[in-house]
Amino acid sequence: MSSDSTTKKDALEHIVTLAQTHDITLDEIGAHLTKGALKDKSGGWLSRVLGYLGAAFIFGGLGLFITMIWDDLNSPARVIITYGPGIVAFILGILVLKDERYEKASTPLFLKSAVLLPTGMFVFLYEYADGDDAQLAAMIVFGILALQFLLPFFKLQRTSLLFFAYLFWNSSLGILMERADVPGELIGIGLGASIMAVAWTIDRTQHRAIAPFWYFLGSIGLLWSVFDVVKEAPPFDLLYLPLTIGLMIISTRMHSRTLLLVSTFALLGFLGYYTDEYFADVTGWPIALMLMGFMLIGVSAYAVKLGRQIGKKPL
Repeated sequence: MSSDSTTKKDALEHIVTLAQTHDITLDEIGAHLTKGALKDKSGGWLSRVLGYLGAAFIFGGLGLFITMIWDDLNSPARVIITYGPGIVAFILGILVLKDERYEKASTPLFLKSAVLLPTGMFVFLYEYADGDDAQLAAMIVFGILALQFLLPFFKLQRTSLLFFAYLFWNSSLGILMERADVPGELIGIGLGASIMAVAWTIDRTQHRAIAPFWYFLGSIGLLWSVFDVVKEAPPFDLLYLPLTIGLMIISTRMHSRTLLLVSTFALLGFLGYYTDEYFADVTGWPIALMLMGFMLIGVSAYAVKLGRQIGKKPL
């Protein structure tokens, strides 16, 4: 027997010993090997792109088919054809997590369910519920879906589940605040600030991949709503300036380039609004434009400096 055969035999015996010691099954070994082989394929990105395109075509075809036959369906059929694929996609998204080879398919499945489930629930309410309170219906639907995605998240710890749960939660909460006659500006400020705070918490966990989206959404809502308030009450509109600068500084604490980008553009936009509002009709307008240019250069340089500080700090 050659030395190569002896070495291979010894390696196999060692593998068997390790599998028995750690109670590893053949299916688990096969799944791990298959997953590793898929990662090593240089054309993996192409297969993923084609897979997503295929899913998009299937989804679009399903929507087109439903539209074509909608008038010919009765109420139960309409509910089944809209809600059914959504709940099936949701269940499949959970089931594929049990196998490492297919766990990446969970995200598009949860995405599909996040689109179809509310559609099916709205169709159900339209077909069977009395009344025409669309606001109440939306609040109930989004609240139920927030719980539906949040409860499995505690067990599975999938980032996509957390993303959709928080999306539906904010939708339901926003409708609730609007129903309580809270002014739109206060809704934007309250939700924007809370979303940014939650995004900071998420950014410190393993689910940080979704934090930039919530930083963006929260900061946009906060800054836009504050601007709507202060622009109607000069000279308090100047309070917008320290707010944007403060967010630029806070972005270094949160290690968020997204927040830095939004606050920088908000500051530049406010400077343009302020000079146009108060200096456009005076003889010093050309000087104001030059001052505006120097301020923009200074802001951009400061933003670059803050961005470098964010890059240097460990996450």
